[in-house]
Amino acid sequence: MSNSGNAKRLAKKIRDNTSLTLAASFRLARQLNVRPEPPTVDAPDPRQRRLEAHLAHVLAASFQDHQLNGSLLGVRKAVPNGQRLDLLLEPAMAEAVIYELLPRFDRSYGGIRGVPGLRVTGDGRRWTLHAIGLGKVTAARTDHGPIRLPIPRDDEVALWGRLPDDLSRDERHEIEWWVDAKSVDAPDIRDLLMSRLLRRPELVNKAAEPHGFANCYNHHAGDLVIEWCCGETVEALCAALLAHGFIDGVPRADAVELVSRNSALLGDATIILNRHTSCLYGDNAQSIAEHIKKSYES
Repeated sequence: MSNSGNAKRLAKKIRDNTSLTLAASFRLARQLNVRPEPPTVDAPDPRQRRLEAHLAHVLAASFQDHQLNGSLLGVRKAVPNGQRLDLLLEPAMAEAVIYELLPRFDRSYGGIRGVPGLRVTGDGRRWTLHAIGLGKVTAARTDHGPIRLPIPRDDEVALWGRLPDDLSRDERHEIEWWVDAKSVDAPDIRDLLMSRLLRRPELVNKAAEPHGFANCYNHHAGDLVIEWCCGETVEALCAALLAHGFIDGVPRADAVELVSRNSALLGDATIILNRHTSCLYGDNAQSIAEHIKKSYES
């Protein structure tokens, strides 16, 4: 629980930066159970934010409820480093993270999987993922072990080996879809909040701590949903994110909507937090976690 001084300061910040009432702001602030710290540094360039947001969006859709050790997007730690972001990955998920991010044409799907335009360089232990005209992130395991680049599956054509400025037609189409998505009213807010989500794994992963996994998905190019059951409440996770600058700079009317004690919308439903009222897994949680682990080992 937060102490009285921290709760009052956070309540004032919430009231000043959102359309929540003072009573709702205090109720939210009293749920804070992590130490408030200076906000995590934002990506310095809108193009870097766009890249990071697209990475977060793809990973959420890819992993859904198949995380290990409470790593919702496969990320344990994110370290802002000048113009780029350094990601430290859950070792068991590291190769899957790289695979899901790198672009490839899926014949059976009839389109691009991964982040279009993303290219990779590195030495096997630290990979740099970069997109021309956007920015870059590096990816390494928390235990400093090697990360093998993926081998395309039978119905896939790898695109990540092309030159950075040699975009396929399908990649160009997917990039345009992300930038000009008709379902997104404010792509700059989307990019900002999804980038911030990727930069705050130690807060976000609290949703997955009880079972080691939760559920992430998206409906379209403009949202990212996190659902879970046991452990952290929606209000506690919301308070932690707000205390660490998550909605700073977002229009007050769109910053936070507390739909209920178990559901919240951040940034006009850019980030959706849902907590089920009862446990979804019970005694089966451990066996499900073991099944997920085996799927990464195969």
